[in-house]
Amino acid sequence: MIRSLLTLSPLVVVVALTTWGVNPEMWYRATTSLTALKAIYTLPEEHVSEFLDSYKLFSQEHVTGKNREAENTVNYYKVLNHLCAVGEVEKMYIPPVMDPQLGIFQNQVIWEEKAVADKLDLGPSSKVLDVGCGRGRVAHHIASYSGAHVTGLNIDHTQLKMAREYANITEMNHRLNFVHGNYNDPLPFEDETFDALYQVQVLTYTVDPVKLFKEMYRVLKPGAKLSFLDYVQLPAYNASDAKHNELLLKVKPVLGAVWTPKPTDFTEPLEKAGFKILLSADASVGGHQYPLIEKADFFFTRIRWVLSILTKLRLIPQHFMTLFERLTKDGEAFVEADKMGLFTTSWQIIAQKP
Repeated sequence: MIRSLLTLSPLVVVVALTTWGVNPEMWYRATTSLTALKAIYTLPEEHVSEFLDSYKLFSQEHVTGKNREAENTVNYYKVLNHLCAVGEVEKMYIPPVMDPQLGIFQNQVIWEEKAVADKLDLGPSSKVLDVGCGRGRVAHHIASYSGAHVTGLNIDHTQLKMAREYANITEMNHRLNFVHGNYNDPLPFEDETFDALYQVQVLTYTVDPVKLFKEMYRVLKPGAKLSFLDYVQLPAYNASDAKHNELLLKVKPVLGAVWTPKPTDFTEPLEKAGFKILLSADASVGGHQYPLIEKADFFFTRIRWVLSILTKLRLIPQHFMTLFERLTKDGEAFVEADKMGLFTTSWQIIAQKP
């Protein structure tokens, strides 16, 4: 039964759900989840092992630029993207709380439209760079909403393939382009190519912030703005507090984080690179993300419970359970740390090239 369900074409599911009167967002989520489950079901054992081994990254404090670190990053995201796509975090980020009454996906939509596209002044003539674009879903929405042409850069070929396929299916190829590259290397673009740039929670893997931000400065046109949304430590975090450090060690693997910067660890290098800081603040209403974090954790905890039963009944492979246990481990630590105001992934920085 499980195998038969996972072999269904997403198109068949779309037709069925549409026939039953299900709204477009629901059928999109359903088909995306089914596709992700199918990908997890058929994962090669070596990919599972590489994913679990990649977690050694998160015991580090900084990325050094060694080849093995880049490999671990790829091994992590080529599996994580499927795990996240089962739920509402296909875009692999918990957004700022824009509307407490809405869920993760809806808050992502509002964030991308109002806090990224609008604040970057994007329009049909804009050329935009998405650094660390993942599966390209943020780029897709930004392009759909603003009419801009978005180029996504990412280190993982698996996710880039998905991004291109989705752009083709949705007939958005004319507004989307996806390029392979490591942002710690020189960016593969000519000087003054882009009218704007954004990144969503990817700078934890930065080797040299000043070098990277100078590259961003180089590829942006004069007057262009950039938007960062990222993970930072907050003033309440005390490095000498044992409880705070315990939470940090638990939170980093949940977020896929290596470096835990202060906001100034971004703003000061940006200024050194030549940018003018326009905004540096927590973008969440009320200054906390935990309502959305709890929703994600609750969903994946329930999934883990279902998988444990199916695994015991030998209806699905053991690696399903193994992967979701690793994904959901210490999710409650993220909620606790957010309530204590120690860390956030909703810090936004807007800067402009003069």
